[in-house]
Amino acid sequence: MLRIGEFSALSQISIYMLRHYDEIGLLAPEHTDNFTGYRYYSEAQLPTANKIRALKNMGLSLPLIKEILTKYANDYELKAYLETQAAQQKEKIELMQRQLTLIESTIKGLDRSSPIPSYSVALKEFPKHNVISYRQIITTPDQEGILWAGLAKETKGLNLHYTNPQWNIAIFHDGKLIEENLDVEVQKSVVGTYQRTGLATFKTVDTFTAATLTFKGHYMNLPVVNEVIARWIIDNHYKISGPRFNIYHVSPETENSFEDMITEVCFPVQSK
Repeated sequence: MLRIGEFSALSQISIYMLRHYDEIGLLAPEHTDNFTGYRYYSEAQLPTANKIRALKNMGLSLPLIKEILTKYANDYELKAYLETQAAQQKEKIELMQRQLTLIESTIKGLDRSSPIPSYSVALKEFPKHNVISYRQIITTPDQEGILWAGLAKETKGLNLHYTNPQWNIAIFHDGKLIEENLDVEVQKSVVGTYQRTGLATFKTVDTFTAATLTFKGHYMNLPVVNEVIARWIIDNHYKISGPRFNIYHVSPETENSFEDMITEVCFPVQSK
């Protein structure tokens, strides 16, 4: 048996907090002397004390720690719970990182002393070409990667011949800005024709004209790029004739840094 001072030294929990844990039923001593009131702990309680200290360092409240240790009695259950919490925290961090990037981008745009990006819109004639296509509804814009993974799965082992340079295209069929349940089609340009396979479709796209703008950097810049193209279309007396699409010349498939992405934003147009 260990006296409270000895247990405090081994567990790195103060005597004051050990007494408090006893009072709230979080960690009771193995034995309390009825005459002296001295608290005695066993070595077997050290793992529990370590869990309490670790959970407290995670920022969890004592009532929640008590609930967790009661509900997840063994290490396997506690490990599964913490893995779920870790995944949720990672999602929050990723969301906060995207929000921070947007804030920084907005600040930069509002800072008159910052260099204004020089965007140049071009009128481009797209020749007739063949593509392999995969089209699905996705919940949110950041799930576009699911479509690319689906296209890769559908075409695995087909020995496709891609154009050089290859076009990786995402078409947004909704025709308006929505943030959920988006109708998105991804395409890769190919040489030759092929039979449909599963959810992947091979088709020929006829020639068309589009107003395009190629930029380097984070996808957070897309709203500004869209604004520039829209203004160009109006000023040059064109009208939009089809769904907007992006061509990813450099994408997360080959680069890790969003700042190195090269994207060509395209709006099919025709004269008014």
